Amino acid sequence: MTLGFSPCPNDTFIFDALVNGKIDTLGLQFEVVLEDVQTRNQWCMEEKLDFTKISYG
Repeated sequence: MTLGFSPCPNDTFIFDALVNGKIDTLGLQFEVVLEDVQTRNQWCMEEKLDFTKISYG
């Protein structure tokens, strides 16, 4: 499954345990996609990723 988030320190901290095997994901494996916020928000609208962290304001 694809998992998208930005390479900013806040996002990498939030997802560290999940993507680096520090918690049990019950066999789920993720293909990490690091991309800027604007691109990921657009991809979310296009349903390009299985999971993504979106930003709004």
